[in-house]
Amino acid sequence: MRCNIAINRQWARKSLPSVLPASYPMSAPLTIAILGATGTLGPSLLQAIADHPKMLDARIRILTRPTSAEKAHNLAARYPTLYLTVHAVDYTGAEAETGLAAALRGVDVVLSAVGDDSGLTRKDVAHSGLLPGFIAQDAVAHAAKAAGVKLFVPSEFGAPTHSMALNSESYIVGKRYHHDFLRKLELPYMLVYAGMFPEIEPAPTSLPQLSPEDLIPLGQPPFETSRYRVAAYIVQLLLDRGVEAVAGGIYVIRGLRRDRGAVSAETGKTEWVLDV
Repeated sequence: MRCNIAINRQWARKSLPSVLPASYPMSAPLTIAILGATGTLGPSLLQAIADHPKMLDARIRILTRPTSAEKAHNLAARYPTLYLTVHAVDYTGAEAETGLAAALRGVDVVLSAVGDDSGLTRKDVAHSGLLPGFIAQDAVAHAAKAAGVKLFVPSEFGAPTHSMALNSESYIVGKRYHHDFLRKLELPYMLVYAGMFPEIEPAPTSLPQLSPEDLIPLGQPPFETSRYRVAAYIVQLLLDRGVEAVAGGIYVIRGLRRDRGAVSAETGKTEWVLDV
């Protein structure tokens, strides 16, 4: 994958540097609650925080279902240098409101990386917002508003949905509905889009420098961006720019995809190879 990174802040209509200033001051530790930490993107978020120079300025809370608590604790054990706690929460049960209120007390940012492992498809639900993971995200957002959370980062990280029509037949229109929900709650939020994730992940590396002439228009050509780089950019935004500076922003980070086929010496079959 040729890592020509394009980063846009759509609302500000200007490009941002991919490496944000390490000297940006923080007045107090930032408490971040991560929803979906054991999923596709979550482990990369923890790794990116652990790799950041300001990792000691972050307090991390992993929110997880009771059935996934052991998996969450095992994940947390990989990052002994982080201030990290695990909070088991039943998002839809009778005690959901009480559990979420306790887990979110004192939290500055909720970072949602929920996906879906329910096995449900378009045949079962009309859109993504009706999947269990995204129903839990709604519940967390509601509790976050009550808890005084300063910023909510919904699970996007794919194709842009903020301009999608509410009557769209796209399966991911549920994410667009969630934006309206956040606005009704008057809960500040930030959107981050990354295009597709590659099937083969390169080794984690820091983000490259970006100049304005490197900017790539949205939508052309197709993109793939590694999970670690998406996570690293989100962490840069939160720890280097600060919550107030990024609230209300729409950010895009995408690597230019270049894929090729290669014949495996072992199987004789053509396999997809990631060019870095």
